[in-house]
Amino acid sequence: MTATALGTPIRHLASVASTMDEAARWAAEGAPDGAVVVAERQHGGRGRHGRVWASAPGQSLLLTVVLRPSLPAERIGLIPLAAGLAVAETAAAFGADARIKWPNDVRVGGRKLAGVLAETTWSGGRARVLLGVGLNVAQDAFAPPLDATATSLLLATGQPVPRLAPLEPLLARLGDALEQAEADPVALVAAVEARMEGRGGRVAVRDPASGRIVAEGRVLGLAPGGALRLATEAGEVEVVAGEVTLATP
Repeated sequence: MTATALGTPIRHLASVASTMDEAARWAAEGAPDGAVVVAERQHGGRGRHGRVWASAPGQSLLLTVVLRPSLPAERIGLIPLAAGLAVAETAAAFGADARIKWPNDVRVGGRKLAGVLAETTWSGGRARVLLGVGLNVAQDAFAPPLDATATSLLLATGQPVPRLAPLEPLLARLGDALEQAEADPVALVAAVEARMEGRGGRVAVRDPASGRIVAEGRVLGLAPGGALRLATEAGEVEVVAGEVTLATP
């Protein structure tokens, strides 16, 4: 994967149920590594754990990238982290102090700016990853209950940003991060850790299905494959999935 390959080819669509669904159909038809689907609006956008990603027309950058990486299975978890890093760096370039909330959110001031969704399938020992990104860009307000938890580039910076303005720099940074996942994963993990929200603080990790706490401890950083490293009362553990809640100071 090279930075120039991302977005070649690219499809811009007006309204879809989900860019993930459109990308899946395109991939099944033979879309190449790096193909991108972008939509102005999606009315059935998917988030993690079956949640819905809400988006009003023309307000968010909504895209899915088709990836056919050569990464080994133990490093596939670096792909959503690479996307989170690319989104955070892109937001920073527009003036937002963006942080990565492991594993898939990008936040500013504790409010969600963007979400990442990676869906992986395997065939013949090779992975196909559909990597979705939803970035709030032009919203000047959110309806309840999102008004308490969400933000946009406009709200975070006070400056209007055209909806598609982050697309090119985001794809360039994502290409760089994906190359790093293959060539220098240690450096990628270090770059993600440098932008992690809550590093050094205490967190609880919950099973999203049951709400049960599966681990509690102090965030040490990330394991080489992208798992969250925690110092718990029982010793160091690695968490590969879950919902992280930051402890109240």
